Amino acid sequence: MGSEETARHRHVDRDGMLETALGGPGQLVEGWRATAGIDIGDAPDGTPVVVCGMGGSAIGGLLLRDLAGAGAPAPVHVVRRYLLPSWVDESALVVCLSYSGETEETLDCFHNALLRGVRPVAITSGGRLAEEARRENACLVEIPGGLPPRAAIGHLFGPLLAIATKRGLLSLDDEAVERAAHRAARIAERYALDADPAGNAALQLAKKLYGRIPLVYGGDGLLSSLAYRWKCQFNENSKSMAFANVFPELGHNEVMGWECPQRMRDGLFLVMLRDAEDHPRVQKRMEATYAMLEPLAAGAALFDSAGPAGRSGRLERLLSLLLLGDVASVYLAVEYGKDPTPIEKIEEIKTQLRSEDR
Repeated sequence: MGSEETARHRHVDRDGMLETALGGPGQLVEGWRATAGIDIGDAPDGTPVVVCGMGGSAIGGLLLRDLAGAGAPAPVHVVRRYLLPSWVDESALVVCLSYSGETEETLDCFHNALLRGVRPVAITSGGRLAEEARRENACLVEIPGGLPPRAAIGHLFGPLLAIATKRGLLSLDDEAVERAAHRAARIAERYALDADPAGNAALQLAKKLYGRIPLVYGGDGLLSSLAYRWKCQFNENSKSMAFANVFPELGHNEVMGWECPQRMRDGLFLVMLRDAEDHPRVQKRMEATYAMLEPLAAGAALFDSAGPAGRSGRLERLLSLLLLGDVASVYLAVEYGKDPTPIEKIEEIKTQLRSEDR
């Protein structure tokens, strides 16, 4: 990127969201190490893991669910609301994530867990969640603060990986996590401001997306929630409308929406995310659907996860596309002349709710 473009980027991206996104792999290692002294106790095989969070704090739970996969020895449930499901009792492992420590829905779940005799795990940078976890002698994982929650994905996801490994849901160790993070960091180098623009896939995607609405499609396996993460990053960072869906379900309904009038399709950009372990029938559906929809869209791009095949490479493959989406959303924000960090409308709603509670 030339000096003039670099200067413009830094002028728009005032708080350095790009550098924060590129530092995600390093965050992951820090988050993994943050649980070194945490004892979550033992539990019978098959005991569910319940992850509570909202927005940028919840995405780690969704990614964990997909990373563990359908063959995991215990289910991972993600709760993004005020109350825990009725079936949660003292046998469940409840993990409450709130980056700020002030998320009211997550605090409500924390209190709800205590009432049911559960000793929850809290992952936070501080706030009321940290205070109450100390007071209730709950497990507390403190992570660095000062970032928007969506930009702290490594700090939030790393502890979840460690907790899931302690519980036997994942087969990870220090070497595996550090290797995955190192390879993701190598990919990040290609997305930096001083990298060759022609080889910067994140920058090139952002330029293609300018003035268009991304529809992000993924399979229902490893990348199911990643498609949703891309959508949210385009919403919050790029200040752009974006939507996400997964195969095979979208082939039974949403695909018909592409028969809408052409003037409606003129603003749609199809993004498809694929993984080598997608179900064979899902792979065939994705190929057929992409070939059918590409001529109907204003643009289209297909991305394959990068990393070793098989279960041992799942984390690396997940991180490769997590990074691409995060960085592309920042570059798209700059294309629009929007600072990717502020989220005024979200803050306005929170402020209004707080004023009504007084």
